[in-house]
Amino acid sequence: MSRRTKITSARGGGVDLELAPELRELIASLAGQLGELIDDPEAQDSAGLARLFPPASMDDPLEALGFEQLMGEALRAGKRESAAIVRSTANATHLDGEQTLAWMRCLNDIRIVLGTRLDIAEDTDFDELFRDPLTEQAAVMYAALTELVEMLSLAADPR
Repeated sequence: MSRRTKITSARGGGVDLELAPELRELIASLAGQLGELIDDPEAQDSAGLARLFPPASMDDPLEALGFEQLMGEALRAGKRESAAIVRSTANATHLDGEQTLAWMRCLNDIRIVLGTRLDIAEDTDFDELFRDPLTEQAAVMYAALTELVEMLSLAADPR
């Protein structure tokens, strides 16, 4: 993360953001792409979306289907809303508490999709991902998103 990236607790709640314009643009773009992915009928069977919307039951397909029918659209709407908040506040220097939570949810969702595409597991060798020209850019983005989520979390709850 660059030196121009600073996320701090704000007086009165929320967080203050100092982010490079390029990072703000990237965050807004990624949030838009997440929203598009959630709504893309051709992506509904993708591994990334499967990680964002895991079945309610692995043992009972009927229970999983019932949960999907009951709650699936509400879960997708929540993720769409978080992505929309991130897009609309990408240039903000202050986020209130709800906006901060939306940023954490959205950036973590993007991280999950990206991590799934990179096949990240507990024993993943990140040095190898950074050395491979085919995965280097995505690995850098994954690491940056991880750091941003952590920074937001620490600033939002500065105990």
